[in-house]
Amino acid sequence: MSFISNNNIPLGLAIGKGLINNFSTAGQFGYNPDVSTSFETITSVGGIYVYPTTATTALVTSSNSASDDTGTVLVSGLDENFNLASETVTIGGSASTTTFIRVFNTRMLTANTGDANAGTITTTVDSKTVATIPVGYGSNLSCIYTVPANKRAWIVSASIGMSKQKELESKIMVKGINNGNVWNTVGYQSSFSVPVYRKFEIPILIEEKHDIEIRAKADATCAVSASFSIFLEDTVQS
Repeated sequence: MSFISNNNIPLGLAIGKGLINNFSTAGQFGYNPDVSTSFETITSVGGIYVYPTTATTALVTSSNSASDDTGTVLVSGLDENFNLASETVTIGGSASTTTFIRVFNTRMLTANTGDANAGTITTTVDSKTVATIPVGYGSNLSCIYTVPANKRAWIVSASIGMSKQKELESKIMVKGINNGNVWNTVGYQSSFSVPVYRKFEIPILIEEKHDIEIRAKADATCAVSASFSIFLEDTVQS
């Protein structure tokens, strides 16, 4: 474990507490219940994740509108300039006033009935499903992230797990918004039934405005979970 000098505080905790200038933390976790023999993004949306190409407002709906209407969801992502943005949106109500080009987190703040969502909560941007909250989870499950403008990301750890004794292949992939939509693999792991956690002694550097996601495939259908943690560094410092 890395520590900052003099204080003997783990580096990740120090950054999270704001003790290191120009650095912050971020991380994503995801779940895909039906990964099969072709690579899929580890997200509750399913399949290969499709990113918005035009920044638009975010609309939040529920498959059980009678129970979830008037509940609220915090939508977090990037605005049209790829700066961090978030807004609280009413389920089944008006779209956000913020225009989003990326959404990587949705989290229920208030529920109309009970203590979680009664239906699947879907967030739509640019006519694309950018996040889903499965029934009862209260948060989306998406192992995707996009590095904001004027920042760069250092991937410091990643994990992958599966629900059955199956052969699993997984990869960390990145794509810049200006490189012709080409995905590059920057990390790869194979496993058989055993969950894997990797800490990168040399963190993987990802530049601004790059999409990051974990994809996986198995030799037969199974559920797959994944996560990664990153340090964000400001490239434009005040």
